[in-house]
Amino acid sequence: MTVTTPLTISTSRPAPFPLPAGRTALIIIDMQRDFVLPSGYGAVQCPSPEIFAQVASLIHPCLDALRAARHLGMTVVHTREGHVPDLSDCPPTKLDRQLHANKRHILCIGDEGPMGRLLVRGSYGHDIVDELKPRRDEVVLDKPGKGSFYNTDLHEILVSRGITHLLFCGVTAECCVASTFREANDHGFECCVLTDCTGGFNGTIVSATMDMFCAYDGLLGYASTSKAVVSIAAAHSAEALAQLEPPVASLPLSLNLLHASYVSEAKSVTDVITGIYDSLDESIFASLTPRETALAQAAKLDADKTVDIDGTRDLPLFHGVPFASTPEFTPTATILSQITSEGGVYLGTVVSPYALLTANQTTYILTTVDHSSSLPSSVSAYVTTKGSLSTTGITLPSPSTSTITILALSVLDARSLWASLLRLPNPAPEALFQHFRDRPIISVDYRGFEVGGIRYAVASPYNATFAKKVEEIFAKNGMLPGRKVPGENACSALSTAAKLASSPASVMMLEQNPTSSISALDTVKNIHALESAKAVFTKAFESGIDSPDVLVAPLSSEIMSGILALGVCGVVTHEDVVFVSAKGVDARILDAGVLSQM
Repeated sequence: MTVTTPLTISTSRPAPFPLPAGRTALIIIDMQRDFVLPSGYGAVQCPSPEIFAQVASLIHPCLDALRAARHLGMTVVHTREGHVPDLSDCPPTKLDRQLHANKRHILCIGDEGPMGRLLVRGSYGHDIVDELKPRRDEVVLDKPGKGSFYNTDLHEILVSRGITHLLFCGVTAECCVASTFREANDHGFECCVLTDCTGGFNGTIVSATMDMFCAYDGLLGYASTSKAVVSIAAAHSAEALAQLEPPVASLPLSLNLLHASYVSEAKSVTDVITGIYDSLDESIFASLTPRETALAQAAKLDADKTVDIDGTRDLPLFHGVPFASTPEFTPTATILSQITSEGGVYLGTVVSPYALLTANQTTYILTTVDHSSSLPSSVSAYVTTKGSLSTTGITLPSPSTSTITILALSVLDARSLWASLLRLPNPAPEALFQHFRDRPIISVDYRGFEVGGIRYAVASPYNATFAKKVEEIFAKNGMLPGRKVPGENACSALSTAAKLASSPASVMMLEQNPTSSISALDTVKNIHALESAKAVFTKAFESGIDSPDVLVAPLSSEIMSGILALGVCGVVTHEDVVFVSAKGVDARILDAGVLSQM
């Protein structure tokens, strides 16, 4: 099946390669000084100055591809191969083999070279060449291996953004590009290599590698050129491209709209923050950031005139984005620091979060409190998988189950915040933190839910109004075409978890009532029963073709309690409709939530 899209490389081999708006990424592999500048690791390895010059000449074709990708609104990922200073992540085979195999190699990984230690993170030679310098809203991925998926966050980085199609360029074709291309194919991504900006140190092997990518009618993927992507970019203005994006509500403080207005300088942060403070109802705040403090931060952000190689403002994604939290977030909370480090403007803590959102006076509210009984129809809520985001510095209502919920006016905005937080450093992961590489890796469906469809189960009991909403969402001509599948086991486990969580013997209740006289044995039994419910719930989503992608349930305190007790993820999309899925597959329900709001 071919995904239809107005943006398609018609000349790619062996067939046209689509570039779905919002779902395509450019992966630039290892365009580091160490590989493409003289005196780096690549020059040490290369047998010929002439061949090395050909590799170095790839910089400008890669820049053409990068400019086109930026214009087309693609996600951009820059990879850097390298190792920690003590080389503990570098296997001896990689460290020693070439040095011992050929006397010509007088330097090895970690040795001191003209640009610092070869392939060591933090060295001058390890970084991306100046011409391809990443923007601050682009992803820089450090990898210890040849493949970009090995021991990295790349899969989650891509799926958290809804990416299904990948373009590749960089060095070297026969090594890191080929390894990553094959890995991406195994993960379910549609892949296309741009041959005129991908190269290596053996022309014969490079040519064979390019042919291999698209051989056997596209066994691994497709091959094209940067010129084809540049032509598509040149044929579509920014206004025309905007029409290709899936339709979503455009509110003044929605993330993408706000970021674009800052980049174009149509708005200043000072004007936005002044407008918010001029109309604020201070009574909804428990602690309001002083106006002069917020405006001082705004002025500092406005003074940031950093530009990319083409003179376009280079801003972090959350530059000037207003956000707030509920009172359990202390000023030193890690997540607040993460967002402000990316340019976010913290307004303070609120006792009435919805009033701020519905008045369009903030982009986000962070909370750990269950607000299911009073959630307005215009507000989306994303309950993150327990442990996926740092809760350091937050006074959790229940340390064993509470997790961060992102409140926003669209699931798209909530997903953007989560996706960006995943790539930011977490200096103090708590004991319950679970890295997503410890969670299941879900294969990507390149067609997307809007074409491939979604398998959904419906929780019961439910009323006629809820049933009608579900039908509207999942009808063939609805927002999210899907197929209904059995979900009794998932429903039962969710209900069981909610009941166990409300039991006086549960850890959650004991955390709220530490002087309780409940026996330790009763609590142990409750813990074991809850672990059993977690196993049943997880298994329900891993039972093959008739297992659900999402469980759809009516919004209630019981449902939210079950989500928290299980430590899974949930998204409230339409008034009282909740999408729930297994632990760690947040990207799946976020994709479903985004599409259901279009």
